[in-house]
Amino acid sequence: MYRDYVILVITLLVIALVFAGIRVRKYNWPYIYFLTGVLMSAFLFTDTTLVGNSFLNFLYPMFVPFLYVIGPGIYGSVQPLKERQNPWHIIHYLPFIIGYLMIFLHWFLNGDHYNMAVVKGRAMNWSENFLFYPFSDLFIFLGYPLYTALYYLLCIRKLRQHKASREQFYLPIGLLIYTPIIFDIIYNFALGESLIIPDPKVQRYLMFGGVFIIFWDVIIVKPPKPKEVTERKIISRPTGAVYPGAEYVSNESLLLFLEEICTGEEEIPATEMRSKTSFIKYSPFDDREWERFFAKSGTNWNYLKKYLRVNKAVTLIKEGFLEEGNVDELAHAVGYSTRASLYLSFRQTLGTTLPEYREEQGY
Repeated sequence: MYRDYVILVITLLVIALVFAGIRVRKYNWPYIYFLTGVLMSAFLFTDTTLVGNSFLNFLYPMFVPFLYVIGPGIYGSVQPLKERQNPWHIIHYLPFIIGYLMIFLHWFLNGDHYNMAVVKGRAMNWSENFLFYPFSDLFIFLGYPLYTALYYLLCIRKLRQHKASREQFYLPIGLLIYTPIIFDIIYNFALGESLIIPDPKVQRYLMFGGVFIIFWDVIIVKPPKPKEVTERKIISRPTGAVYPGAEYVSNESLLLFLEEICTGEEEIPATEMRSKTSFIKYSPFDDREWERFFAKSGTNWNYLKKYLRVNKAVTLIKEGFLEEGNVDELAHAVGYSTRASLYLSFRQTLGTTLPEYREEQGY
């Protein structure tokens, strides 16, 4: 039963990584780094009496530095794209980079001592082994959960700063709560004794909750896309009109996304506006968030489509589109096949006709 349990846990983490690689990697590579580090940790600290030393021999020492991408990975996953692209963001991954540099220098400068250190490590003689000189292997192992816990705190702080949805907090808070158990598992793995829970099997059974949180976050919650944690900006509305019921919508990032479409900061292909399904798939928000938006605002997809097209038309008018083009071209530019459709949506959305609006605004 214990063997089956460990296999189940590792299988769930593998599925989570594969699923995230398909679903998430296009916009959130740091989340993939986080999951890869977690999976490496699960393999590395698997009970050797259960699976033998084959995993340990394979993973040590080349995959040990991956332990130090778990924290930066989860922290980077909640960062806006602009912050991720900042060259200074690399500083979070320095322990990971330095870890491999230490291994290379050890091998290059003293190959015999390096080979001996690998043998000692695979024999689980951690405390007296200095593969990552000047730090002992024991220090590297025991330092990893504490280092990662610091990033969980930074992650929570960043999510609060950007007013993220409540569901986004579950993963860092849950893993932070499980940090003492993770530390105890590693302590038992490295020294053969425990500080909190004496039975190693109980330790690993308790960790299923942490694995479930990760699996649930990948499959159900999904990590945030960059726009879901973008800093709140004050954007002037193109018409002065406010989306009906916007004051009841708590997801400010979603409202920001709509504003950016209206002002042209977010370009969305016309093909993605043809149906509700394609629009939601294109947007950085899932079905549940859009359903909450429609329920809170008291509107529907048909109204939203008209609102976005009409306000995009207003933006184009302000930018001088009709100075060189005509109304038919304007209608095509925002997704309508005829000017009559644009006229009708204009009246339904803004309560005035397009000619009246142009006369009032002087366009």
